[in-house]
Amino acid sequence: MHNACDIRDLFDRCATAYDQDRPKLVPGFAQLYGAALQALPQSAVAPEVLDLGAGTGLFAAMVAAAYPQASIHLTDLSEAMLAQARLRFQGNPRISYAVQDHLQLNAPAAYDLVISALSIHHLEDADKRRLFEKMYQALRPGGLLVNVDQVRGPSAAEEEVYSQQWLAEVRAAGVSEAALQQALERMQADRNAPLTDQLAWLADAGFAPVECWRSRCRFAVFGGWKRG
Repeated sequence: MHNACDIRDLFDRCATAYDQDRPKLVPGFAQLYGAALQALPQSAVAPEVLDLGAGTGLFAAMVAAAYPQASIHLTDLSEAMLAQARLRFQGNPRISYAVQDHLQLNAPAAYDLVISALSIHHLEDADKRRLFEKMYQALRPGGLLVNVDQVRGPSAAEEEVYSQQWLAEVRAAGVSEAALQQALERMQADRNAPLTDQLAWLADAGFAPVECWRSRCRFAVFGGWKRG
């Protein structure tokens, strides 16, 4: 079992090349993040946003482009990843940062929007459920959670299909062998859960309605609203 320090070290080592490799390692990258952006509330003008597991700030940058007046707080276990985010947002006073474990989240009704990308799947299932509760509590009434993440196949056979299809697609995309081996090493820390289970856990945490905006094999965009 990998602990938080193990996961931090894995991402510290790949921080500088992470953005370069991510589009090749996430099949359907543009469509996946496009679905996440389409899920954002159109009426928001200057939302307070929390990005959990923000890494290099890639998803946060997309949200910042959609909401130029947004204030966005980025958290991540890896200081090296956040260092890349600081470079990305250099000079932007609306962006703040914290090196933080997900389960340290304690910000009652502080945010209009909580986002996360390719991070929560590192938690054990019980901790995912705890985090969903904390995310719900962190949202203001009427707030939205949008999570871009990996999911496990609903059966052992489908999980094997997911794995084989991912490998074929990333190789077809031209990922380098070094980047692939790094990704496979990081995947040893994955604790993917089925999408249907996670939607149920969101509902248990209080989200209503819960939504899945896109799902294709290993990757999905899902979340939910906090009642107004």
